[in-house]
Amino acid sequence: MIIGFDKGATATKIVGLDGEKILFEQSVAARGESEYELVLRALDNAGIALSELEKIAVTGVGAEKCDFGVSGVPTVLIPEIEATGEGGAFLSGFSEAVVVSIGTGTSLALVKNGKYMHIGGSGVGSGTLRGLAETMFKTDDLAALFELAEQGNRLTVDLTIADLFTGTDTLPPDLTASNLAKAEKSATQADWAQAVINMVLEVAGSHAALACGGYGVKNVVISGGVSVTPIAKRVYDGFTRLYGLNYVIPAHSAYATAIGAARRAR
Repeated sequence: MIIGFDKGATATKIVGLDGEKILFEQSVAARGESEYELVLRALDNAGIALSELEKIAVTGVGAEKCDFGVSGVPTVLIPEIEATGEGGAFLSGFSEAVVVSIGTGTSLALVKNGKYMHIGGSGVGSGTLRGLAETMFKTDDLAALFELAEQGNRLTVDLTIADLFTGTDTLPPDLTASNLAKAEKSATQADWAQAVINMVLEVAGSHAALACGGYGVKNVVISGGVSVTPIAKRVYDGFTRLYGLNYVIPAHSAYATAIGAARRAR
């Protein structure tokens, strides 16, 4: 078994792979433990003995500083873009795609001709949502923010095409013309929560659409923790219709980079 260890700025994703089979996937926040202790905790939670571990594949923020030496298990450092591209391609089954990894910020990896290349990104991601949540909603719990958003209606906050004119064949009425620009006085906290989440997801999806045009691909794979939420599915289903591209959120998308790291190490 190989462990994929994706060290993030806010959470660490750990997966166990045995061949093509995903044995477990866990998202953990360090509580003062070393990386080795996090791996031990993940294995214990999954009911797997340390003796079954062949290798640890580490990627992500500060991956080169991770220390697993005391475990006696070989460690392989995998560049994050390679891990993101590999994970997105494996989970989606696409040989050509733009893989969007929405983490603390957002990065874009091009999968094409059997190679992975970093093609851009932005500082807008789940870290943005966390900062806005703390300031606007007095919480650092992103799960609570997404639950609140499901009760809202962003159309009281966002300015849409329908607010400006009747729309066209290429511009549907519910398309965002300007994020957060309507800001009706009647807008609730839930409306604002949905609008700020939608804004972050739209930024990532729009960047991916531009990248697809520039590199001649039609598939977009969305990954990262926020990808598994209902609002992400709604936003990217809409983008599929809008751009005529194939936006997909595959199973295990929250752990795509960790899975890709394990596969590259193998």
